[in-house]
Amino acid sequence: MSLLAVFFIGFIFIAMKNLDSDVAVINSEQVQVKTISATERVLIQNWIRENEIKIPEEVGYRYLVGKYPSRPWLK
Repeated sequence: MSLLAVFFIGFIFIAMKNLDSDVAVINSEQVQVKTISATERVLIQNWIRENEIKIPEEVGYRYLVGKYPSRPWLK
């Protein structure tokens, strides 16, 4: 009886380890790398100059993309 209990406990630990690795794979597939093209960078710089937008120095273009999701520099 105790051997059967040890077998099932071991089986549960193996299943939990496999579940953790599956979750890690799913999370890595959901992460998307968002890059800003060189053309879009130029458009953003021009838009910032034209509209006199003030952005903090420690943040970059990702701050603008988050703050202005409609991307007005593309219009």
